[in-house]
Parts: sequence; structure tokens; C-alpha cells
Amino acid sequence: MRRTQVCNTLSIAHPILQAGLPWVSNPELVAAVSNAGGLGVLHPTAGLDVDGDLVANLQANIRRVQRLTSNPFGIALYLPNPRIEDMIEAATQDGVRIAITYGGSPALYTGTLKDHDIVVLHQVSTVRHARGAEAQGVDIVIAEGFEAGGLRGPDKVSTMVLVPQVATSISIPVIASGGVVDARGVVAARALGAQGVQMGTRFAATQECISHQNFKEAIVAAIDSGTVIVGGDRWPTRILRNGMALRMKEEGLSGPDNDFEAWEHELGMAMARPAMLDGNLEDGIAYTGAGTGLISEIVNVAEVFKELVDGGQALAKQLG
Repeated sequence: MRRTQVCNTLSIAHPILQAGLPWVSNPELVAAVSNAGGLGVLHPTAGLDVDGDLVANLQANIRRVQRLTSNPFGIALYLPNPRIEDMIEAATQDGVRIAITYGGSPALYTGTLKDHDIVVLHQVSTVRHARGAEAQGVDIVIAEGFEAGGLRGPDKVSTMVLVPQVATSISIPVIASGGVVDARGVVAARALGAQGVQMGTRFAATQECISHQNFKEAIVAAIDSGTVIVGGDRWPTRILRNGMALRMKEEGLSGPDNDFEAWEHELGMAMARPAMLDGNLEDGIAYTGAGTGLISEIVNVAEVFKELVDGGQALAKQLG
């Protein structure tokens, strides 16, 4: 797989990032991705007990990743989290050098992170946000299309449309995210102007990931219509199609559709824990990308990378 500027900036062999998924982006998964030549990304909530301390959990997981790999890895930082400053401090103290920020303005903490020599990647869903991120000093933009799982941008711009527009609008590297699960997606992303890809759902369905077996099997069993959008026009959120999802799609949020607190209460990360980590797909929601219909088996991370690298090279030759 051809090296790009993303590889050079992040000191990785392959321009493939594992998305920081809440609850399930655990140290073993992160280390396996980094050891395979990509960038593993730890989420502060990974494996967190119901009454556990978020910052202590993050510190313990960072140190475990460091014992499992000597390669670069990153952490995902949800900017609206009330303990964001504590998490940043813990990460800098433990020597984390890469951060992926999302869910808020890059103006908030990019400067702080850069002051600690941390490479900053910021997720966006529009060209305007990409330009704003570049202006704030972000190193890499992740252009995340509507196909991705979890909370989506209200503009609902697809990956196919978003990535090339972002790539031609800014001068810093762009990573494509949303609906990418295999070598075909990687080659397509490069053709759109991206210098790398970020994948979440594909890595959730790997042997190293601590996502519950029920969730993994549901990913594999899903077809092209295996996800639904709930949360209304203001807070569109892509989740796995199940009983809970269909009820929410029909009924909407119980609070005002423009109320973030209503979204947080009914579709926020706390609601995703029962399904993604504990396997209760009846009473919980599961953030899942639309590419789930392309995932046919649960494999280990090394096998995912073999398909991405070997398959990508074969496809590139086939296309000439």
C-alpha cells in the first residue's frame, strides 16, 4: 500500500486508522492495529465499569497499550465531555502523541494539544468545518460522511461527495471515513483525494475487540439496510437496526428535537454501552456504520490488514 503524507505525519506504515469507538476501542485492539502498521485509537470509555472513573480508566489503558506496542497510537477525545481537560492532562503526562478530536470546535483545545507536541486530527462533516479546522492549526482532517455510525452532521453529506470537496478545499491531508470496510473502500477513498481511511465497524467485528459477541454477530448478519437513522434532522444518529432503533425511529426523541440534552439522554454514549459492550441489543443502541452489510465474518486484525493491503494492491493493478 502506497505511503502518503498521513503515514509520514503519524509515523505509520499504512494509512489506515481504527476509529476510537466508545466502550470497545480497547488496548488489545489498539495495539493490534498499531502493530499491523496502522494507527490504533484508544477511547477513554473502553471497558469502563459502570461506576468507574473515566480518567483513571484512560490512564490505565494508555499504559497497557504502551506495554503491548512500541508503535504510535492515538486517543479519541469527545470535546463536549465535562472531563475533557482532565483527559488531556492525563494523556500528555503519559506521553500520548496523537489525538483525534470530535464533537465540538477545534478552536477549543487544538492549541493546548499542540503546545504539548501532540499531532491533532479533527473529524468534520462539511467543507466549512474542514476549513475551520485547518485555520485552527489541525494537522489532519478526517472527513466523515453520513455513512459512518453514531452522531452525524445535520447536513447529511455522503462520503463520496464530502471527501473530494474537502480534499480540494484545504491544503492539509484528508482522511476518508464512513462506509469504508474493505480494500475497495480504501482504493475508492484514494481516488476521491483522501490520503488515508478511518474504519470503525470493521474493527468492532474483530477478535481482538472487546465488543460483545452479540454485537459482532449482529454486524456480520446485517444487510445493506442493517442500520437506521434516528434522532431527527437536528441530531441524526446511525445505529444498528433492532427493536429499540425502530421504536426510536417511529417515536423520535422524547424531548425537543433541537435539545442536545434529549439526544444525550436517549442516544448518547451511555445508551450505547448495554448493546456494544454488554450485548443487550434489545434495550440498548449500537453505533454502527452503513458498511456493516459488507462485513461477512469476524476475523483478527492481521487478517483485516492483509485484505486491505493485498486486496488494495491487486485492485489497483486491475484498474491500471
